[in-house]
Amino acid sequence: MQGVWLDSPMIEILRGEGAIEKNLGAMHRMFQRFGIDMRKDPVLVFPTLHYQNGGVEIDVDARTSVDGLFAGGEVEGGVHGKNRLMGNSLLDYNVFGRAAGMSAAEYVKKAKPGKLSLKHLDKYEKSLKAAGIKTNRKAPMLLPDYRGKEALSRSLEIDKVVGA
Repeated sequence: MQGVWLDSPMIEILRGEGAIEKNLGAMHRMFQRFGIDMRKDPVLVFPTLHYQNGGVEIDVDARTSVDGLFAGGEVEGGVHGKNRLMGNSLLDYNVFGRAAGMSAAEYVKKAKPGKLSLKHLDKYEKSLKAAGIKTNRKAPMLLPDYRGKEALSRSLEIDKVVGA
């Protein structure tokens, strides 16, 4: 496996005992779950999950291909483009967030809003009924919960470690 070894024991040597729990608590708990004490042993780090960052294409004014939708920061990848390693996110969301905000402000000056209604909710309710889906939700779910049982069970295990 390719990666880089983080000399995590050196952190406590330089910063004092407890520095890892204080500054890298989530990492410490994660490795602890697998029997790895990063205070004593270096840990292997590699950029696998960073590859899901960014990807929404924007122009110089932070406009996307969807009319009226502007983007900046992590969602579009910033100056690094998609599939880049994170690290300059603060710069990205400040620069591109400002561009997106300014462009959105100009856009709304010319936009002509349609007539407001709740017909989309009636359509949603009818589609649920037609599909035979019974739910106790009071409103449509805007963003689905992507966490599966496995992810939820792991978060509960982490809570147990934290409380220990």
